[in-house]
Amino acid sequence: MNFLTHLKKTNHEESTRWIVKYTPKGKVREIKQIYKPSEYYAANKHKGKNARPLHNKNALIKILENDKKENNN
Repeated sequence: MNFLTHLKKTNHEESTRWIVKYTPKGKVREIKQIYKPSEYYAANKHKGKNARPLHNKNALIKILENDKKENNN
């Protein structure tokens, strides 16, 4: 089972968020699950304009589906 299928089938805590890291060409390189967003922001070295956005489950699914479509083309 790939990660996209896993996200669609399982239930996650509503407060769980993910960050997505990209390659220089804009492809998804890495996904990290963040359990406590408030602690992440407090300890995050990327602040201000360089802050990585936190995505909820639905937003992450859309990102991965778009990346999959681009990779198939």
